[in-house]
Amino acid sequence: MGHYPFTLFNGLTGLVLALVLRLVWRRFRGVFAANWPLAGYAAIVGYTIGFKGGLNPYGVAAAVICGLAIRLGIYPRHVRWAEAAALAYVAWRSVGLLLMW
Repeated sequence: MGHYPFTLFNGLTGLVLALVLRLVWRRFRGVFAANWPLAGYAAIVGYTIGFKGGLNPYGVAAAVICGLAIRLGIYPRHVRWAEAAALAYVAWRSVGLLLMW
């Protein structure tokens, strides 16, 4: 059997996956008006721009817009479900990229 190739792309994809899971966990357990999810979204946007073809920019943009709406207090209890759906896409695609689907 071969080995799993560790590359910069795989390392950063694993980091994005961990970040997304942490975002979802803290969004449903933590305070709505926190600033740290915006830093996480900046990292995810940077990953999307840096590795074209990895994540769909529209899915990432939907998650960022939902995160901003929650931060600004625009129906945060309702918008977090849309944000969770967009982050579920990012997590699923990250797993697919890691497993080379």
